[in-house]
Amino acid sequence: MRTRTVGGTIIIELHGELDMLAHHELGPRIHALVCRADADVVLDLRAVTFLDAGGIRLLLAVREHVARRGGVLRLIRGTPRISHILRIVRLDGSFTVLDTLPRALAEGAATDEGRRASM
Repeated sequence: MRTRTVGGTIIIELHGELDMLAHHELGPRIHALVCRADADVVLDLRAVTFLDAGGIRLLLAVREHVARRGGVLRLIRGTPRISHILRIVRLDGSFTVLDTLPRALAEGAATDEGRRASM
């Protein structure tokens, strides 16, 4: 897992298998990052090679933590296999899934503009 912040958005690059072990190992680290800020979060799934129920639970938990802090979670589309798994479990419509990091950041900037305009 690699992390960085761009314009107030936390970017988390995930690598390898997202399974129950990853859920237990990465979950607390991601939770600590997300709980420190009310920032939007981008999870980059491009280097994820495997996704099972544990990985799906991790994605759902991150989304919940981010939303509780007033942020928005976006995913960068992974491999066709990972995208297919999200479709099969009907979660592809539950997340904002974008093709590239620049698009995810642009979407976040547009959302921020909308939030400021509604205040």
